[in-house]
Amino acid sequence: MAVRRRDVKRLREYGPPAGYAPRGKHGEDCDPRYPSPKSWRIWLGFVIDLVLHVGGGVGAALAVAKVPKLEPYAGNAVVIGIGAFVVLSLVHRVFVQWAVTTTLGKALCGLRLVRDDTGGRPTLWRLTKDWLLGLFVIVSVLGS
Repeated sequence: MAVRRRDVKRLREYGPPAGYAPRGKHGEDCDPRYPSPKSWRIWLGFVIDLVLHVGGGVGAALAVAKVPKLEPYAGNAVVIGIGAFVVLSLVHRVFVQWAVTTTLGKALCGLRLVRDDTGGRPTLWRLTKDWLLGLFVIVSVLGS
């Protein structure tokens, strides 16, 4: 679950709100442990990350098409661009997010990820499953 960084910091420093009885998952809507509004931040962070990944793919495709030393691969520029997009997305959304609990887009919006069961850092396996699910959705939407 994506939550505001300042809510995580406040929860660490001061604990849960007075009179709070633990129930539900961390970061759910109306969770008093994370009271800051976050819906528009989640979407803006996603868009920033998407622009970063697409930009990397386009940059790789243009580099292959324009750099003379890479001329033998120019016929595969689109495939290389798609591959660069996938690799950037995987590294950024799985490994970077696992290491620092956020992506660049989420960090710029003041968000980070927490596990919904403990409120701690997300696991590598969970991030990988989420990334694969997103890839499946994109492929199924573009394929239909």
